[in-house]
Amino acid sequence: MSIGDDNIQNELIIQYKEKIEEALNDCEHVYRLTIDYQMLDQKISELIISAKQDGLTDKFFWNLVHSRIPSYVNDINHKSSVKKAA
Repeated sequence: MSIGDDNIQNELIIQYKEKIEEALNDCEHVYRLTIDYQMLDQKISELIISAKQDGLTDKFFWNLVHSRIPSYVNDINHKSSVKKAA
């Protein structure tokens, strides 16, 4: 990977951190005390598609999401574990 590739990767990271922050802000309610997880899920799903097209892996994208919104990732993991148990 060249220096140019590193710069592009760093720009993508910055861009997606900002997009994740924006999605979170759009979904927060009541003085930022609650999060509309259904709306956030839709916004994150759209960002995942965009991130894949830009060359970011799922795991890398989810690490970015988890670093900013760990409660959302925990909610997603809980839902998937409940579905597996059923």
